[in-house]
Amino acid sequence: MELSLIESRLFGRICYGFKRDKYGFVEIVPEQAEVVKTIFRMYREENSLEDIQKYLLSCSISSPSGKAKWSRDVLNELLNNGKYTRGIIDFEEYCEVYFLKEGNCRNPNKTRVKKTYAESNERGAGVGIRRNTGEIFRACE
Repeated sequence: MELSLIESRLFGRICYGFKRDKYGFVEIVPEQAEVVKTIFRMYREENSLEDIQKYLLSCSISSPSGKAKWSRDVLNELLNNGKYTRGIIDFEEYCEVYFLKEGNCRNPNKTRVKKTYAESNERGAGVGIRRNTGEIFRACE
C-alpha cells in the first residue's frame, strides 16, 4: 500500500514499518509491517512489554535502530503511534491497545483516559464507543 502525495507529505517522520520511495511517497515495508502486527497482537493478548521483548529477541528480529534487543521504550512508542492505522493495523485494534495500555499504566499521577460514549451521528474529533454494542468507531462516521 502506498499513501497519496498529500498523505505522504503530512505523514512526517518515517517510523518502523514504512519507508519513502524515490518520489517521496510513503509505502509499507511488508516484513516490518508483520512485526508491527505481531507486536500489537501480542499486546492485545495481554503479553507484557518484557514478554514481547523476549519473543522478538528469540526470533532474532532487530529493533528499528538495528540492535538485537528492543527496548521497552521503543515498544511503548510503537504501540502509541497512530501512524500504524495507515495500512498496517486497523483503527479498532489501535484503540483496543490504547485502552489496554491505559489500564496497565503504573503511574498514579498520569491522567486517566475515560471511554466516552457517543452516538454515531455526533460530530467531533477522536473516537467513540457505541452504547448498545460497545464497538469503537471514529467519531465522524
